[in-house]
Amino acid sequence: MFRVGTWVGAKRWPNHMSHPDHWGKPIGGQVLDFTDPRAWANTPQFPSDNPHAGDVMGVALKAKAAGQLDNVIPVYWDFGTHRRVYWEPVSTVHTFEEDIALWKAAKAMKWDQLLHPRRKKPRSIAEFLPETLQHLAHA
Repeated sequence: MFRVGTWVGAKRWPNHMSHPDHWGKPIGGQVLDFTDPRAWANTPQFPSDNPHAGDVMGVALKAKAAGQLDNVIPVYWDFGTHRRVYWEPVSTVHTFEEDIALWKAAKAMKWDQLLHPRRKKPRSIAEFLPETLQHLAHA
């Protein structure tokens, strides 16, 4: 699990389907506490922008007790022009440093594919990751 306040990434890479020259930098987000009112704003439970913290606490604790929040975390994403909270599956989120390393490896792999179009079998992303981050190749 990630601690509250940790900066994370989830492969939110602008233009990653285009030419590598046009890829934007990875988008990072900050993990929020599951009782944070920002995590519950504009949801079916609280259709307003600024729900009351006491009401949020009650709903959040009930959802946690019911097991609805076991595999998700609220992340406050900064998209540059706006910010938004998304409840992300824990399995898709990694630290922002790991996301940057994955982005660099994916970009290098894409460049490799463009520079060697006749290669029959594409290289694995693991070949472009540092030794200490090989575990991310399966992410």
